[in-house]
Amino acid sequence: MSSLQAEGAAPSSDWSRWERKGRVPASGDGNGLATNFRDDFEALAELGLTHVRLTLEWARLEPEPGRIDNDAYDRYDDIVTAARRAGLSVIATLQHGTLPGWFADDTPGFRDESRRMRDWSRHVDRCAERYDDLVAMWVPIDDPVGWAVRGHLLGSRPPWVSDPERAMAAVEGALLANHQAWTILSSGNTPVMGVFGCPTIFPVGPHAGTNRRWWYELLFTTWIGAVREGELRVPGRSRVQLPEMAGSLDLIGLNHDHPMGVDREGSFHPYPENGRRSDSGFSPVPNELAELVAHVAGELPGRRLAVAGHGIATADDEWREEILKEAVSLLVDARAHGVPVDGYLHDTGIDGYEGRYGFASQRGLLSRGRDVKDSADWLRSRLVSVR
Repeated sequence: MSSLQAEGAAPSSDWSRWERKGRVPASGDGNGLATNFRDDFEALAELGLTHVRLTLEWARLEPEPGRIDNDAYDRYDDIVTAARRAGLSVIATLQHGTLPGWFADDTPGFRDESRRMRDWSRHVDRCAERYDDLVAMWVPIDDPVGWAVRGHLLGSRPPWVSDPERAMAAVEGALLANHQAWTILSSGNTPVMGVFGCPTIFPVGPHAGTNRRWWYELLFTTWIGAVREGELRVPGRSRVQLPEMAGSLDLIGLNHDHPMGVDREGSFHPYPENGRRSDSGFSPVPNELAELVAHVAGELPGRRLAVAGHGIATADDEWREEILKEAVSLLVDARAHGVPVDGYLHDTGIDGYEGRYGFASQRGLLSRGRDVKDSADWLRSRLVSVR
């Protein structure tokens, strides 16, 4: 659960600024986790789940540069402790989609090395010092490449710009910030998972292969080359040699909801074109999740993998259950055939705020009113049978 989904936008976040401008729906308190967390964690644990992924929202912890909100830290203390008491191990994410406005809007943010070294490193350091013995795993940045692409190239989230040169600088900066956090967090006792958005990509129509290759290089080769060979290759930018990146990260996490098609103009399309579409406008294909895991396992031999986020945006819970059943079955089969996939995180636990869709789209196993959906009942029965 991102902080935006679960708590709503922090008042000083970049997303909150756009809410105030009326560009996106108001997020309020998200799904209400900030007040309901004790009961929510008990409910999730009763489903047989073992882990919950939460965000230590930077914009709440440091609402102004250098001003630390100790009350926010205390509240996250309570949230992490409650999850542990419910029997859930916490995977703590340090940046998931949103950033402090003073960092992302008022400065170049991750694109600037001095900001990464000063502001970002301090956030990582503070969280590591306070929570390293309380959380089971760290995630520095959720999908660093996707974050940069959506905000700086596609213009679908803050800062809502479409500037290819700036976007590639943001991709490079986010990957370097992710590695910088790894170097800090790896000095502690808690493993670190890198999380990368990985839609499988298909050419649509004639002469689309070049664009398909370009998107593959951007969404896959950038980070795979870095953690495999210690060389950061971002399209249109000089290669960065960082030998210490090779072999970094204790676990490779993959986010995947659906495949996508790309045409000769570089525009995205649902794939397959005749597939049933979710609220996001794309077609979930669980077999593509299995193909993705197998592909990354081949690209990174010997590395442990996890599905760090997978789900479907729909009010049709029967369809959600079908997707969940097939995905779990395929991953169990992959493990049986030696693919090193260690875990699966469903996106999300409880219906909440879904960005530009507001509350109109549903992704949870529990409703916002905390009703247990049939998909959650199936998952509970499946986990009980495994145990």
